[in-house]
Amino acid sequence: MKFAKLIILFVVVLILLIFVAQNSEQNITLKFFTKANTFTTKAIVVLLITFMIGLLIGFLVSSVQILSAKNKLRVISTEYKKVKDELNLLRNIDVEESMEEDQ
Repeated sequence: MKFAKLIILFVVVLILLIFVAQNSEQNITLKFFTKANTFTTKAIVVLLITFMIGLLIGFLVSSVQILSAKNKLRVISTEYKKVKDELNLLRNIDVEESMEEDQ
């Protein structure tokens, strides 16, 4: 499974590199709300900036999900320890009571 993911990642990166290489010399004019707020830049700069923004957003979203999962794991582990201790206590009580009845 890891090998398949690695191959897919390699193919996606290769396609992106080809796309960037083919469009690296293109100039892009960006307009912000009015014609007065325009500037021209290379396509590769815009592609890299949008890629970095996408990475940042993906990192933030996955971080929230990971922290949420860790919190759930901590809560479940705490509950498990309590139930395990209670079960051990009940097992010991049964053993002690049966020993008292035998005497």
